[in-house]
Amino acid sequence: MPSIKQIKNRIRSVENTKKVTGAMQMISVAKLNRIQDQLLVLRPYALRLENLMYNLAGLAQENLSGYFKTGSLQAPIALCLIASDSGLCGMYNQNILRTAGEFLEKNNPKRIKLILIGAKALSYFRGSGHEISNSYLGLNAKFKQDFCDKITLELSHLFLSGQVGAVHLAYTVFENSLAQKPVIEQLLSIQPRIIKPLEYIAEPDLKSILEDLIPRYLKIKLQLVLLESFTSEHAARTVSMKTATDNAKDLLEGLVLFRNKVRQAGITQDILEITSSAEALRG
Repeated sequence: MPSIKQIKNRIRSVENTKKVTGAMQMISVAKLNRIQDQLLVLRPYALRLENLMYNLAGLAQENLSGYFKTGSLQAPIALCLIASDSGLCGMYNQNILRTAGEFLEKNNPKRIKLILIGAKALSYFRGSGHEISNSYLGLNAKFKQDFCDKITLELSHLFLSGQVGAVHLAYTVFENSLAQKPVIEQLLSIQPRIIKPLEYIAEPDLKSILEDLIPRYLKIKLQLVLLESFTSEHAARTVSMKTATDNAKDLLEGLVLFRNKVRQAGITQDILEITSSAEALRG
């Protein structure tokens, strides 16, 4: 049976761990609230912009820009994968990496060029034999507009220059604080379709409007995808740290109870020894 000193040291260690996880939980909650507000504001705007772009493209039908061209079935595919730079966020990274792995298995891995965002994604695919076209580290789930513009230009250039025949995004959709869904979505090429039949007055013409609208749409789309992923990461870390804090509380209660039992057993043993000694002296 461990000594009282050993149990006290264990209790002190658990208390320190609980303080750390509790602090990390509060930090994650603050970050989650801040970035979630940005996401919820952007979502309806991004949806309306996407619907407008698809409707106009569906009406144009012809003379569409290079964003709508369909690449060869044998052409390389760019997969932009968003994971975290740090851990302690539950199954967030495992889920998106597993989804990306399934996508790689369905397609010829030799055709796929990876653009990785997050240190966890890079460490997972480094040395795996897959082609890593580029990687971005150090964002730490903080949205930066200049980075969003940079990654948008890179993905657009890969597609328009013919280096890849399609661009896919692997990211995590934020549903609520307890649920986040990993998805893979095709960004390019854009497939024209009419979301809702409406009449538009286009000046000067649909082609000119689309040439100006599509780069704006792609920037907003990448901004939405980054915010979805970063919000999901903070939500997953919040839940993970709350679970760790609750487990520390339960463990602490058990250790305190065990300490009391050991102390009581020691006291009982001392009383028995004193009583036995006293009886022996009388006898």
